[in-house]
Amino acid sequence: MIEWMQTHRKWLVITIWIATIAFIGAGFVGWGQFQLSHKEGTVAEVKDTPVTVKDWQDAYSRIFDMYNKQLGGNLDEATAEKLGLKKIALQQAIQDAVLRQYAKDLGLYVTDKEVADKILEVFKDTKTYKQYLRNAGIKPAEFEKTLRKKILVEKLLAFLHLKPTDTEVVSVGSALYNSDNMDIKILKKSDISVDLKESEIKSYWEKHKNEFLSSEKYKVALVQIPLETNATNEELKSFYEKNKLNYKDEKGVIIPFEKALNRVKVDYAKEKMFKKAILAYKKLKANKTNYEIVTLNNANGIIPPEKMDVLKKEGIVKPFVYNNSFISAKLLEEIKPKPLSYEKAKPFVIEKLLVLKANQKLIELSKKEYKTFKGKNIGFVTKYDALKIKDLKPAEAVEFLQKVFVSQKPNYFVLIPESNPDVSILYRIKEQKLLDKKEFEQNRENVVKLTEGIINMELLNDLLNTLSQTYKINVYVK
Repeated sequence: MIEWMQTHRKWLVITIWIATIAFIGAGFVGWGQFQLSHKEGTVAEVKDTPVTVKDWQDAYSRIFDMYNKQLGGNLDEATAEKLGLKKIALQQAIQDAVLRQYAKDLGLYVTDKEVADKILEVFKDTKTYKQYLRNAGIKPAEFEKTLRKKILVEKLLAFLHLKPTDTEVVSVGSALYNSDNMDIKILKKSDISVDLKESEIKSYWEKHKNEFLSSEKYKVALVQIPLETNATNEELKSFYEKNKLNYKDEKGVIIPFEKALNRVKVDYAKEKMFKKAILAYKKLKANKTNYEIVTLNNANGIIPPEKMDVLKKEGIVKPFVYNNSFISAKLLEEIKPKPLSYEKAKPFVIEKLLVLKANQKLIELSKKEYKTFKGKNIGFVTKYDALKIKDLKPAEAVEFLQKVFVSQKPNYFVLIPESNPDVSILYRIKEQKLLDKKEFEQNRENVVKLTEGIINMELLNDLLNTLSQTYKINVYVK
């Protein structure tokens, strides 16, 4: 929970170097066009504090990076657009301006010395700092202007920061470290047998035909040009020498020609055959008969998913290299999904029915047994004691305890996962402790930090709500 609080209050706490250097180092990703109806470079104003395009871009870059890390580096611009990240970034940039305006109204300001001190905290000396900016292509004035804004907000937050009282810390600790003495019994869906009759399979299919559809397919005009070359070793070596900076290992060390040879052959062929691929693409675009017609679904071994997305959206794909060939393609027809025949749908119907009936039996058995079951006593546990439940997988134990400790029922069952459960855990709470003092004392430092985060987040949320109603806020983005 402490990690959650820290993650979601990151923009309020304003970690200066993450907010400033990370933005400049990563660059601004995936920005679309927008129109302004006010003075150039200003997207909004809070009283007399402007929100610039760069402020908006800065906020967007941080948010994009955060989501991208959560998605394992797979966030693209289209997904960011669907998630509304630009709108969220604009809101955060405006809220940041609200805090800066309030800081100015309180008489807070940032001196040149404070900016210099912050720079030296990270870069140690001005030479390193200037070299970094040169490499990043950023002017010192631009960097320091952004940094000054961050320091001003940091000053305000430090000025307003509250320390929790002992009563508040104990209250939060009680919510976190109350403990229950429980009996449990685990019912597994894998232990439940289910029989299906032909009549009920067919009956279910007839009622749910539209759930069992053929896959969406696309009739495509496809041009494939294999990457082939008769280059001599001397020609390949000459190509390598001109482009050796492209052949580095993970440490940035240039790979010797012999070890990079396969990559060199591919790159040489790509360069030599690019013109041929472009000419073939132009013929395809002009409906010349230089293609083969294939029928593909979204997942195929010919055109990768990201290029299929382009094909569906644009209707044509320019030449790209995949599986050692230049490929270009043109969409001829989109074949919509349609209900499968009973024979083709039957395996999918059986699979779904088995799950549905097993789930139903598991729930019926849980309802029948939970009041009178004889189970295993696991002693006193808090919501953090998942490892004490040896008969469950760690993730299952975590979910079970989280659900039990928010439930109002002292005797019931928990399905995990809830929508399609693998197990049902029957539980009976025999005794409760409002505060497990041992757990609390072991984690007091973390509880203090969490309590501090909670009360200051509440303070800042209330402050932002009040200031947003007090200050005149103009937004100029159409």
